[in-house]
Amino acid sequence: MKNYLFPTRFKNISGLIFYLTTMIGAVVYISDVNMDELLVMKIPALINEPIFTDNMGMWIENGLFDELITVVLIISGIIHSFSREKMEDEYISSIRLQALTWSIFVNYGLVLLATLLIFGMAYFHVMIIHLFSLIILFNLRFQYKLRAYYKISNDEE
Repeated sequence: MKNYLFPTRFKNISGLIFYLTTMIGAVVYISDVNMDELLVMKIPALINEPIFTDNMGMWIENGLFDELITVVLIISGIIHSFSREKMEDEYISSIRLQALTWSIFVNYGLVLLATLLIFGMAYFHVMIIHLFSLIILFNLRFQYKLRAYYKISNDEE
């Protein structure tokens, strides 16, 4: 079976970047800090407000801080999640698959609950959190199960 994992050397640096970016993103999202003034550039916009008008494909000025945080969080999260362990074996692959399955079930279960119980602009905030919760839940679950496996392995020796 073909293995599509990143090399081990990316695991530590991508993990550091992922967890740091997750904390920065959470603090910026929760607080009233306005980051729209940072990294303002003229960029192409495929779709802009109002949506579905003839003004598609124009250049706009936009603060890129939130887009930068989003891109870095997603890329570092994927690399950290799918980097090979130093001693990658079938059991670690099984842990990775189980953590991914668990995170999908939990994430979409929470989305279903939110769809039934949360409305208006609050639901929009739930969808923003949903963008990142799958990769965050997967990383947390996988690292937790991996540490438990390593602890059992070390105790047996």
